[in-house]
Amino acid sequence: MTAVFPPRTACGQPSRTTVATGAVSDAPGMGQAPATVPGGPADLARRYRELLRQYQAELGFGATVAAGRGISGLVETTAQLVGKVVWLIDPQHRVVARSQAAWAQFRVPELGSLRKVVGPADEPPSRPVVIQANPNAGLARRHVLMPVRRGEQTFAWLVVAEVPTRFVNGDLAIIERAAFHLASEYSVQRRVARASWNARAALARQLVRGSAAQSDLLASAEYLGIRVDAARVLVYLMDSGEQLLNEEDVADQLARELGVEVLGSRGSEGTILLVEAPDDVPPVTMVSRVKESLTAVMARLGRPQAVAGVSSVTRPDGLRRAYRESREVALCVHRFAGSATRIITVDDLGPARLFVANSDVNAVRRYVRDVLGALLDGRPGRADLLRTLQCFFDTGRSVRESASRLGIHENTVRLRLNKIYELTGLDVAANSNDQLSAQTALLVLRLEGHPALSPFESSAEVRSTQESA
Repeated sequence: MTAVFPPRTACGQPSRTTVATGAVSDAPGMGQAPATVPGGPADLARRYRELLRQYQAELGFGATVAAGRGISGLVETTAQLVGKVVWLIDPQHRVVARSQAAWAQFRVPELGSLRKVVGPADEPPSRPVVIQANPNAGLARRHVLMPVRRGEQTFAWLVVAEVPTRFVNGDLAIIERAAFHLASEYSVQRRVARASWNARAALARQLVRGSAAQSDLLASAEYLGIRVDAARVLVYLMDSGEQLLNEEDVADQLARELGVEVLGSRGSEGTILLVEAPDDVPPVTMVSRVKESLTAVMARLGRPQAVAGVSSVTRPDGLRRAYRESREVALCVHRFAGSATRIITVDDLGPARLFVANSDVNAVRRYVRDVLGALLDGRPGRADLLRTLQCFFDTGRSVRESASRLGIHENTVRLRLNKIYELTGLDVAANSNDQLSAQTALLVLRLEGHPALSPFESSAEVRSTQESA
């Protein structure tokens, strides 16, 4: 167990500790203590006061932990015990917690500057270090720097400024014990968070597989505070050759972005996210929000090229099907990756995704050429024919709506459909087999990012507008 008190020499005096400037002091960085006779009444009285103060500090830390006040409570207790300004700063230089006294609004020191004085970043000190004032470096007062560390992991840095009073004997021992308790709190919280995440991931897998008894699902969900009966959007994020995604980070950021519950679990080939769909949000709007937010999250995580399939809003008994469909979408995007749009919904692709996801890539491309080859030769007017064909299907084969969206006369739409029939033999106005063939070929062209065809976002925006209307 880590010692509570600073090490002492054989005669009972505190051992000398090196401060950041290289100077040494009998009272670690605090200045020379008055001379006393070792073992005399004055020395015994001083040692008693130090022991009593450290004992009271341990009681204070213990009461804070027992009351469940967490990391911020330990920081505040440390500030009260040493009577100084205290900050807890994480390795990313963000202030996690700070003392709350009126005089605690002292400027936050730059952690990077403090650590440069201490030494190499990969070799944090094992004891508190006193850093001398250096106005040129922005340090108007002395500071104590102590890593909050357990094993090889540094959770944060405890920084104490010599404000409003000077450091005195015993402050470093209290700061060292504060770092010990903070490291314990971090370790406990990490274990609790991991256990909670594992339980949530297990629940997500059970919901998708439908393999658990309803009573077991309800019991697990109640313990975790999760609604089993909620409708959800299922996202399938495909693994790539890059470093694997941290599904916990993705789920957490997506939850904050959308303001809803997000469950996550890793599978053999990718990550599954279950996004709760609020009852008061229209389904198409919710799917569009998930797609937009996921795009933003992946960009922030440095993975803008992530491939994902997004299901429609699904009730619990349909999650297994939603998983299969969203995975098929991801496979389609992965195989025909020319499109700039790599997060695509099930509704964007429709049922043709099954053929595109599971057929030989070269065979699919030959199929596209066989169906629409005459419209792909780059001659004048061919791009207009492709756009008209796509718009015709996007509007539910409505000539009037197609004309309105394209800004042309209805007869122009009819003339273009007749021209398509002449060039390809596809009677898309009346023959259901030709309609399916044309839609499947257009799907592949859009996945590949054909310049004449609009991206999938356009179709999603149209559906959202129609739903709102």
